[in-house]
Amino acid sequence: RHFNPTVYNLGRQMAALAGTEAAYCAASGMGALSSTIMALCDRGDEAVASNAIYGGTFALFHDFLPAKTGITTHFVDITDLEAVKAGITERTKLIYAESLSNPTLRLADIPKLAAIAKAAGIPLVVDNTFTPLIFSPAAMGADVVVHSVTKFISGASDLIAGALCGTEEFIDQLMDLHKGPLMLLGPTMDPHVAAEISLRIPHLPLRMKA
Repeated sequence: RHFNPTVYNLGRQMAALAGTEAAYCAASGMGALSSTIMALCDRGDEAVASNAIYGGTFALFHDFLPAKTGITTHFVDITDLEAVKAGITERTKLIYAESLSNPTLRLADIPKLAAIAKAAGIPLVVDNTFTPLIFSPAAMGADVVVHSVTKFISGASDLIAGALCGTEEFIDQLMDLHKGPLMLLGPTMDPHVAAEISLRIPHLPLRMKA
C-alpha cells in the first residue's frame, strides 16, 4: 500500500489533471477526504466548512470527527465571505468547500476563499468532484484538491475511487510510515482499479480553463 507503482502512476495522471505537484489515490472519495483532514488536524483543532456539502462529508465533520478525534467544525454559508472569516479562530487548521456542492449546486468563490485562507495562514481544501473538467481549484489558489473519482472521472459509475492532489510535501506527509493517515489507516486503492482508471483518463474531454 506504500506507493504501489500502478496507483502511483494514476496519482501522476490525477496531478496533471488537477494542476498540482503531486497526487495519490484512495479507495474512495471519503477515504481521500478523511485522510486529508487527519493529516491537517490534530485533537482539539477546528475546521471551517461549507454548510452545503455531501451528506457523508457533513456527517464526518459534524458527528464522527468530534466524537472520535475532538476535531470540531464551524459550518458557514460558504458564499458569505464575512461568515467564513468570522468562523476562523486560532485553532482553525483548514477551510473546506466543494467547488460545486453535492447535491445543491452551490458555487464557491475559490479565489476569494483562497485569499481568506492565505491571510489566516491555513490551507484551503476543495472537493472538485462535480467539476473536474470545468474548474481548476489549484490554479485558483486551493492548497489541496480532493475528488470522488467514482463519479465523472471514472466515467461509468462502476468503480469506487478517490484522489488527493497537492504539493509533493503534502502527499509525502500522507504516506509517512509513522504518522501518514493514507499509509496507516488503510484506505488503499486496489491496483486493478487504478489500472482501469488510468486507461480511461486519456479519453476524458479536454478540460476547460477556468
